[in-house]
Amino acid sequence: MLTSEDMLEITADSPCIGHCTTVLGDDVCRSCLRTFDEVNRWLEMNDDERRAVNRRISIERSKN
Repeated sequence: MLTSEDMLEITADSPCIGHCTTVLGDDVCRSCLRTFDEVNRWLEMNDDERRAVNRRISIERSKN
């Protein structure tokens, strides 16, 4: 579970680590956990939208 301290660290930086698997037909990239739509729209998103994506990713990673 994310703590309030974890939430303060969520930025609008791209979670991409350069090993994208969405081109192979995956619904979600196995590396950064973004959806195909999120990857495609990333440059168009504002900081709040990017933080929301990163928050969802952080929550998803904390489950594992």
